[in-house]
Amino acid sequence: MGTPHLYLNSDSWKGLVVDDEFTEFLIGRGLSEKSTSTYTRYMAQAEKWMTAHDTTLIEALPSEVVAYVSQCVKFSHSSRGQVAAALGHYWEWKGRLNPPTKAIRVPPQPDMVCRAIEDTQARDLVKVALGWQPEGLAVLFGMYLALRAAEIASAEWDRFSGDLEWYTVTGKNAKTATLPVHPVLRDELKGGSGREEISLHAGFIFPGRFGGHVASATIWRWSKEVAAAAGIPEFTTHQLRHTALTRANDTMGDLRA
Repeated sequence: MGTPHLYLNSDSWKGLVVDDEFTEFLIGRGLSEKSTSTYTRYMAQAEKWMTAHDTTLIEALPSEVVAYVSQCVKFSHSSRGQVAAALGHYWEWKGRLNPPTKAIRVPPQPDMVCRAIEDTQARDLVKVALGWQPEGLAVLFGMYLALRAAEIASAEWDRFSGDLEWYTVTGKNAKTATLPVHPVLRDELKGGSGREEISLHAGFIFPGRFGGHVASATIWRWSKEVAAAAGIPEFTTHQLRHTALTRANDTMGDLRA
């Protein structure tokens, strides 16, 4: 049997001790909350691995860094790039000379593939989502605003304009955009499908059980549940974004005419 992989996920994050001083260092570097959280947890995992192998991140040989990454970090452009960046920040913070950052092999970014669902599937998905709270509403946010899972999870009432015509989102790389709200989503927010009108108030639209908002993983799970009910197997939240952007592009037409 080979060495078991210890990829960083919601379960393996439990029990890791995050260094508050490193967190503050990253915040001071202008990193987003999401990047700061990911990087600090990667370093907590790395320190734990190094301790188990009788070394530290400050003293680890390039071969030991490679061994940690091989065992604990998925071989993908995103994951390897994140841990390389996290280690770079960590070693800068600690003042390590000649850090072995280049020892981490980061594969090239894969070609982008459109994962939009068919029009008939999109119609079925919307029909099932209408009136299904909160799971269906989360799906409608992805379908009609082209939001990512994290952006849906953290959606807030006060990001809507007073007439629900516009929604302001701060997304990837801390970029903010104001998006038009589709009539279907607007009607649902106002209490469409013959349901009692939703109360519009400050706070998260999808609140968590213990304060704050639900996790991105919850949005992924809800999306799968609604899609399964609509007869769409192996569905992911990101397909909502692909579908929304593809349909917008298809309906745009040739504006040169």
